[in-house]
Amino acid sequence: MAKTFKFEIVTPEKVVLSDSVQSVSAEGTEGGFGVLADHAPLITELKTSIITVIDAHNKAVRFALDRGFLEVMANNVVVLTDTCVAEGDVNIEKTRADKESAEKVISGSGSAEEKEKANATLMRANTWLKLINK
Repeated sequence: MAKTFKFEIVTPEKVVLSDSVQSVSAEGTEGGFGVLADHAPLITELKTSIITVIDAHNKAVRFALDRGFLEVMANNVVVLTDTCVAEGDVNIEKTRADKESAEKVISGSGSAEEKEKANATLMRANTWLKLINK
């Protein structure tokens, strides 16, 4: 059996996942990377993306997160993010509605601040839909 380490995904509302895992694959602002047991200490910023976890039973579990930070320290890995959704928990109708609304704002004549928020919403919606392959 592969060596495992403690992994957590934490949002302001709850602990999304707390388990022993074999590996984590994530997308940082500087590119994609993976974490295995005994990884060197690391703190990095995560972009809005999908994070893949291989649990202790060799099962892949995927989550979509809206930016955040990942810390590796002594076989403990913690992801801190404002928003995270598990693969089976995506509300498809709401996500599609958010995407359409953001696209209208981006193509409209709104302020730069409104368009920046809409771009973030669009990126999040596209990531959520990619998570469920829709």
